[in-house]
Amino acid sequence: MKTIIKGQNYNFYIVADRIKFYIEVIHVVSSRFSFINNLNAVLSEFNIDMDDEKVSESQWLVSKRQNKLLFKKATELLLSRTYRDYLEKKLDEDRECGKWENFKENKG
Repeated sequence: MKTIIKGQNYNFYIVADRIKFYIEVIHVVSSRFSFINNLNAVLSEFNIDMDDEKVSESQWLVSKRQNKLLFKKATELLLSRTYRDYLEKKLDEDRECGKWENFKENKG
């Protein structure tokens, strides 16, 4: 399963592919990208404990059932304009700290 949600300054790619789940984000203007599963604003929405190994991983290996649940939750969150605006502010902060070094051709 894959879906794209376009925000104001970012495009969000939610991917649940067999046993792998991730959210990839591309900054529209700079084409810088990052996987954001381990961003605190996302971890808290998924109720991921800080001791969970997922905290240090940007792409998660999960069961088929978990994959569907995470995909559904991520889609619901990112379709919420309020949450998406909040997350975009957090992504701006993260990107401005120089953590987004890679460039990608914007897919959407």
